[in-house]
Amino acid sequence: MKIGIAGPVALDLLDFDFKGEYIPLHQGFPLMSYLVNGLMKRGHQIIVYSISDKINEPFVYENKQLTICLGRHQPHAGRDMFKSERADLVYLMKKHPADIINAHWSYEYGWAAIDSGIPTVVTVRDHATTILLYQYSPYRVMRWLMNFIVLRKAKYLTTNSYYLWELLTKKQQKRATIITNFYASNLENHFPESTKKSNFIVSVNNGFNKRKNIANGLLAFSILKKKYPELQYYLVGTDMQEGEVAQRFAIENNITEGVLFIGNKPFTEVIQIIKSAKVLMHTSREESFGNVVLEAMVVGTPVVGGKKSGNIPFLLNNGKAGMLCDVDSPEDIAKAVSKIIEDQNYALDLREKAFAYAKANFSQEAVIDKYLNLYAHILNNKKQPS
Repeated sequence: MKIGIAGPVALDLLDFDFKGEYIPLHQGFPLMSYLVNGLMKRGHQIIVYSISDKINEPFVYENKQLTICLGRHQPHAGRDMFKSERADLVYLMKKHPADIINAHWSYEYGWAAIDSGIPTVVTVRDHATTILLYQYSPYRVMRWLMNFIVLRKAKYLTTNSYYLWELLTKKQQKRATIITNFYASNLENHFPESTKKSNFIVSVNNGFNKRKNIANGLLAFSILKKKYPELQYYLVGTDMQEGEVAQRFAIENNITEGVLFIGNKPFTEVIQIIKSAKVLMHTSREESFGNVVLEAMVVGTPVVGGKKSGNIPFLLNNGKAGMLCDVDSPEDIAKAVSKIIEDQNYALDLREKAFAYAKANFSQEAVIDKYLNLYAHILNNKKQPS
């Protein structure tokens, strides 16, 4: 099968030998890369459709098993709903067609894939309305409109969680299949190594905003610091580096002692940080899935997450595979983290149960099987499986 994957693929994580060929690497979502790797491992021919801000003309790399098509990403693309990006993607999709395209996120990638005329399934990975309510801005309004258009146009949908499926309209639900996110199988290799923990906790989030709720994470750490003076707090992700909004908030609230503002790091480095932490403190108020939580579960780091934070309670098996708390209360967050730090038997039990639950429900091979089954149904003009 010739399968198109449209989305922000992290090209440096592709398991492929480019033999010295120039590839304009760009930041992407690691899960997309592992999906491509898994499909190639099954023997399928893959065409990656993505966009990059590092090129001046559409870029194409062609190989027997892997083709990479990159459109140009312009500054302030949200102002016209990524019109030029979509034009490049449609052009590349028509010039280098796949049998079927799986477009990830219901925005520019989904819209372009549908407009290409190639059979398309759109994977919905967030809820545009919820994000708009938490992060109101002109850019988010435009994203909401794009999502609205794509969901109206799309014939086939998937969602990455039951939580997100429930937020669709009844008509959309009839066109949607739930296929969860998965973790890369090589992450399991980290689990036996992660018993040795350093004296820090970590949060990994892309953005310092009301939805991601890192402010309450910092306030919770200020409580923990009084109890554990040597404890450190690592902040990883967008807006978390020195000089950015997370540090400015910490300075204003006198919560800088023991806090390391790390910012964005390559995926492999982030995994090493998570593996070494005593706790992943995930303070987000809403998650459509929660990939970093799943990754922590697999590499052996106990998780504290929100009891009402979208898909997080399901991902943590309703508190059996991680500790749930009220993320609107810094005191409750700190209490949950303290429980894990102080009770080593409880931490070990959480660690083992989380790993078992993740392996049983979110393995790479099982999820890729579901994608391939869906692609086959669509190409054979059969009814989309429930």
